[in-house]
Amino acid sequence: MVFTDTKQIEQYLFDSIPKSSNKTFTGDKGLKRVKDILQKLNNPQNKLKVIHIAGTSGKGSTANFISKILVSLGFKVGLHISPHLLDVRERFQINNRLISKQKFVKYFNELFRLIERVGNKYNQLTYFEILTIFSYYVFFRENVDYAVIETGLGGLYDATNTVNSTNKMVVLTRIGLDHTNILGRTIAKIAYQKAMIIQKKNTVISIWQRRTAREIIEKIVRINKTKLFYLTRNINYFYLQQKIDKTIFDFKFDDFRLKNIKLSMIGLHQVENCSLALAAVLLLAKRDKFICQPDKIRNLLKKVTFRGRMEIKKVQDKIVILDGAHNPQKISSLIKCLKKILPKGKKSNFLIAFKKGKNISGMVNGIISVANKIVITDFFQENQDMINFSEKPERVALHLIKNNFSNYRIISNSKKAVDFLMEDKDKIFIITGSLYLISEIYNFVKKL
Repeated sequence: MVFTDTKQIEQYLFDSIPKSSNKTFTGDKGLKRVKDILQKLNNPQNKLKVIHIAGTSGKGSTANFISKILVSLGFKVGLHISPHLLDVRERFQINNRLISKQKFVKYFNELFRLIERVGNKYNQLTYFEILTIFSYYVFFRENVDYAVIETGLGGLYDATNTVNSTNKMVVLTRIGLDHTNILGRTIAKIAYQKAMIIQKKNTVISIWQRRTAREIIEKIVRINKTKLFYLTRNINYFYLQQKIDKTIFDFKFDDFRLKNIKLSMIGLHQVENCSLALAAVLLLAKRDKFICQPDKIRNLLKKVTFRGRMEIKKVQDKIVILDGAHNPQKISSLIKCLKKILPKGKKSNFLIAFKKGKNISGMVNGIISVANKIVITDFFQENQDMINFSEKPERVALHLIKNNFSNYRIISNSKKAVDFLMEDKDKIFIITGSLYLISEIYNFVKKL
């Protein structure tokens, strides 16, 4: 078979999505077949300078920051992230741009027969496995200077965990409880899964973690004889001021200093992500002997944005905040941010939907503290990684009722739910709970 357009490829990828909830994580079996294909390709991933990012919260933003900073310094950078919002090509960007459809088709045709052959040997590869292999292959073929790779789930058995190189840098964002049915029900077990992307003589940079996570990370670092650096609030980054359209902070790492950085994204968590990215790039600069130019970095951060991550849109006479917060840790960051930017005591309207299996109670408890009205909706996405569907709105409503919150409404059609909030007299509303919800309605909000 030869693919002639991207729609044919997307259909092939769609057919690879596990249709049973029992097959959503393939573990070591999936990793084995990914390694097999990459080995048959002569291991392109090991010929790249990889920045490998794991953690519970902030992976996507940190990956984006690292990529954009490196591009601003003149490097050619591959970026692998998941999920995507609008276009599958978001998962294998070059210099933060989508590759052309022609290149997508060309490279996929080069890999297709090998994917099919190995799939026949081990059972069909999954959507995520195929696109991880594809990302490494594209970045090698495009001869990028650096490949920024976000893990999908965990780290130890993640399809991205195939790089065997002392050139790799590991970046660990904040670790918390999420995907506990797969990764374990304690911070220690989850930290182990995340930190197992660390290999011998890698450089490791982590945000300052809670003690149980630090102990696991440090043990794995000792075993692999790697260098570990921590980034700490009020030692490396200083949160100064929050405004509706920017966050102001200071940053220092070793002998590098930037004062009064005006970050065009809002929230302390984005200061943390940005600072972690800056520290990672500085470590790369020391290792690879290039200069970080403060003016270029400062100018970039004034205008940097990431779709669906604390993104503020002016829609008609409203301010709409879109944030794909999908666990209690991320919701907590969102709420802290809202309390900073909204007038004291001001409560807002929310549109929410949560992926089934998430800690609904933990997220709802945070939202109701700043909510005036909550509209509960749902989503169903069958064209990314696996079939993703939301918890039933009625079950979410039970959590609201349990917390004595009665000002809610269920509107199952997400676009009608947006229309409903657009008609409300309140000038601000927040859409959150899942990136899959943001993906479903992003273009609709954009066109209003």
